Amino acid sequence: MSRQQQLTQLAAQVLGAARAQDWQAVQQADRALARELPQLAALGPWSGAELEALERLGTAHAMARGLCHEASEALEQQIAQLREGRDGWLAYALHDG
Repeated sequence: MSRQQQLTQLAAQVLGAARAQDWQAVQQADRALARELPQLAALGPWSGAELEALERLGTAHAMARGLCHEASEALEQQIAQLREGRDGWLAYALHDG
């Protein structure tokens, strides 16, 4: 597999996992990226097509990071809402029991 293909595959993995909200797969793809990118860079100068693939990988990674951030914020909001209603739920449970 060419370096350009490897970069394209890494971009697809990280972004696809983030879009699917498969956070374990995102973590695996991010680890693969951290492991493989230095190895790919060590192979020598990047061609024009490889630089374009590298830029697309950076964009995909940034998009995945944004999706993770959005999911994290949504989860934080849900937790905050649960905390706000906790006293009411406890009172209801005590009164109902």
